[in-house]
Amino acid sequence: MIVFPFLVLILSAAATTIPSLSRSGDWHTSEDHDLATHDVYSWLAQQILAKNDLLAGESHGPVEVPKGSRLMSFRVKDDGPERIPVFVSKSSDNSKDATHAFIAVHGKLRDGHRYWKVLRNAIRDAQRDHFPGSNIEALIFAPQFFSTKQNAGQYSNNQLAWGDLNAWQSGAKATHPEDTGLTSFDALDALVQRVTDASRYPGIKNITIIGHGGGAQLVQRYAAVGKPSRVHVRYIHGDASSCAYFTPDRPETEDSSAETGCSYYNTWRYGFEKFPKQLNNNISTKEYFRRYITRDVVSLVGYDDTKNNEGDQSCMARSQGSDKRRDRNLIWYRYIQTLARTGEDLNGFPGQFSNVADWSDVSNGSSSLRLGLVRNATHDLAEILASHVGREALFSNGDISRGLESLDGQLDPGPKV
Repeated sequence: MIVFPFLVLILSAAATTIPSLSRSGDWHTSEDHDLATHDVYSWLAQQILAKNDLLAGESHGPVEVPKGSRLMSFRVKDDGPERIPVFVSKSSDNSKDATHAFIAVHGKLRDGHRYWKVLRNAIRDAQRDHFPGSNIEALIFAPQFFSTKQNAGQYSNNQLAWGDLNAWQSGAKATHPEDTGLTSFDALDALVQRVTDASRYPGIKNITIIGHGGGAQLVQRYAAVGKPSRVHVRYIHGDASSCAYFTPDRPETEDSSAETGCSYYNTWRYGFEKFPKQLNNNISTKEYFRRYITRDVVSLVGYDDTKNNEGDQSCMARSQGSDKRRDRNLIWYRYIQTLARTGEDLNGFPGQFSNVADWSDVSNGSSSLRLGLVRNATHDLAEILASHVGREALFSNGDISRGLESLDGQLDPGPKV
């Protein structure tokens, strides 16, 4: 049953009409509106789903375990019962020779098994083609973020699951087991910690965390707020519907779909206003920005990911510059370079900013964020990873081809739907 396009269209209007949400109010402090559990997108979606039985969320099938993997359940905290299910390479039983771990984060369909297979195939194909850097002993881990509404009966009593429509994408707190305080960020922290445990995987020197679509939303935010690791970590986010802006600045574009007057455009997951972790610690948004621009972060963008009726079409997402995921992600790159005052030539990039905050006191005029624009790729992780740019993101220790020859002229606007 295809229902999600209807939901995103309703959300676009609902974000500006539901009166119980207020930028300056205390809606996040009540039990129903707790931002430790809800971000503004999933909260709005939940209200709509509760009132319309036809909007049942994305479809899903039974849990499958791909050949060459097994489904395990890892403890998230040493002092707690909660666990996160993970598809793991069977070869992890004999892991002393493994030097690289890949963590693949699924998208909105919560199909971790498929992402495990996509990444396995991408690695095999690159090795078959003798792509530089691909001749490595690698392990693949693919966490599974269950929905209590869409995956009933598929998770155990102590496994984490989320009650809202894919609230895990924003790092939200799980709603199962009851009274848990753990989030999808905690789950990734635990997985990274496990993979870097020398008693289990003594040879691991590099970790690559890759998410596409809904998974890219989690990875983009985790690249800013995740805990440091004792080994090198590369964060790859591809074709996310939105990113978490560090300041209230948003682009000015000729695209009329980039809305103004959207009340919650800077509320978490879209900005750091009312960010749940920030309510419980003293880490500043500037510190999260510093982490993001100094870590090894790669943004992969499909040049043909331009359908304007897919993904998050709320006014909060469209205020990031476009109704197309491709353009939003190119604008995001422009925003980071502008906020950091890198002085990079951004000719050809969509979006314009005026009076953007100057955070060069944090960046010292540089940013480690890298961009790879993949020609002939739609919203498809397999297409992205089969490209030269995608393979470099997976295996290169050095520069990554940016593919920006596509920006020499005017961007193909893509289809209007």
